[in-house]
Amino acid sequence: MYVCLCNALKCRQFKDAAKSGARDVPSAFKACGAKPRCGRCFEEAARMIAGVPQRDPCAVPAE
Repeated sequence: MYVCLCNALKCRQFKDAAKSGARDVPSAFKACGAKPRCGRCFEEAARMIAGVPQRDPCAVPAE
């Protein structure tokens, strides 16, 4: 599903950006290589980002 029509960004792209470390909408846009335009997608994009579990940067991977 498209979240940002101006940049043709889909929910998967926002979720992938969050998994890669984006913590807010502007950083997610940056991770997607896009710039926000009209702003109508911010609320939905924020929901997408918030729904992705955040990695603990101090966690040591199990072997």
